[in-house]
Amino acid sequence: MISHVPLPHCQLPGQFGKTVIDVANALQAPIELVTSVALAAASLAVQGTCTVERKPGLDGPLCLFMCTICDSGERKSQVLKMFFKAFEDFLRSKQEEMIKQVKTYEIERELWEEKKLQLRAELKRATRQGLPVDKIESRLRATLEAEPAPPRAKKLLYVDTTAEALLAGLHEYGNSAALVHDEFGQFIDGHMSSQLPLLNSIWSGVDISVDRKTGDSFAIPDPRLTCLLQAQPTVFQRFLNKQGEQARGNGFLARFLLSFPNSTQGTRFENGYETNREWLDWFYERCKTLLTRSERRTLRFAPDAQRLWYDIANTYEGNMQPGLCNSNIRDFASKAAENIARVAAVLHPFMTDDSDLISIEILKSAIDLIEWHRQQFLLIVTQENPVVEYQRDLDELHIWIKNALATRGVIYIPCAVIMQYGPHRLRKKEKLDQLLYSLANSNHIAFSYLGKKRFVFLPQPTHLPVTYQYMN
Repeated sequence: MISHVPLPHCQLPGQFGKTVIDVANALQAPIELVTSVALAAASLAVQGTCTVERKPGLDGPLCLFMCTICDSGERKSQVLKMFFKAFEDFLRSKQEEMIKQVKTYEIERELWEEKKLQLRAELKRATRQGLPVDKIESRLRATLEAEPAPPRAKKLLYVDTTAEALLAGLHEYGNSAALVHDEFGQFIDGHMSSQLPLLNSIWSGVDISVDRKTGDSFAIPDPRLTCLLQAQPTVFQRFLNKQGEQARGNGFLARFLLSFPNSTQGTRFENGYETNREWLDWFYERCKTLLTRSERRTLRFAPDAQRLWYDIANTYEGNMQPGLCNSNIRDFASKAAENIARVAAVLHPFMTDDSDLISIEILKSAIDLIEWHRQQFLLIVTQENPVVEYQRDLDELHIWIKNALATRGVIYIPCAVIMQYGPHRLRKKEKLDQLLYSLANSNHIAFSYLGKKRFVFLPQPTHLPVTYQYMN
């Protein structure tokens, strides 16, 4: 049964963790949703110039594939806007630079055209007069080779795009970008439905060749693409039913860090909390700084971190044996160690500029995050634990409790009464207890005790949700 296991957000390092928790508290959005968006934004900021060496001779890109499963109304758009503002500002500044570059290009192009015409005329006269043309041809050849290149616009974000447009954009506007889509159903049922192998290749950093029947063919060397998808539970379940076997068989789902946050709706009471601009501004500045870098960096593990990474990689591998914890999610487990390295390498540049060595502390944060995502993958994807069924049970029980309290005109209802008269299919003690505790953990209900008897009541607006805390 799906369990909303809390994300180990306290393990997010330094100011990165403080920024995530601050945004989660300010928007009262699920911490898991905020973390996924923050990691995607950080991935986009660093992937263009950084690679990570998992072990000597084995390196790869840093891009992350994230997918959060939650209902509408969880403030996804607000979270996206907050973390991706840095990229909007960066692109706006690039547009201003582009105007200047275009003017410079137009002048250089005019001068080049004039020089080219003069040399051609000179070559024509010399040929007509029977004079030597070797030097003129050499100058003309050098001029033609020095044709000014038009400035290239920069594009970092693709929303609701086709596979063809995405590939063309990666070729024309730079090979590093993010694909952001807040409607998983539209994404997977639309233009991208037949392009899962393509996305797999891009995740792996494989050079892409595009052969067109009409128009010029082109290549995309070393593509870097962060993918951030969001899905409603019913839509994701439909995808699993329709394409789940294929998506797991070709490794598409295994590349994603899935999460199914517990909803904060019904607990988002106004409490006057304001965002600490210092932390968000720090995040924006780090993103802009990393985006403006041109030098290529290869991030490596410090010696103690390297030994730990080997141990973790071997643990994931060993647990794929029959009967062990990763035996039915071998697809995810086979890529877990690489995802750990990617997350660690994404976090590292936000923590320090002084070294290319990833510390063991940052690696431990990445290990915690991927282990949590492993649990999420196990619970969400395996057929024994469908996403929708559990959410439906939660909703049905919550509605029944509210109706029962209203009908009876009481504040409290004994759990024994829920067991006796509640939704028939939920009257198994273990199942009912799990659902009640899940509702209590999300502040949808609360417990009161009289002796050994346990009662349920609905929290009033005065029962404000506990805010997330950063633990050093």
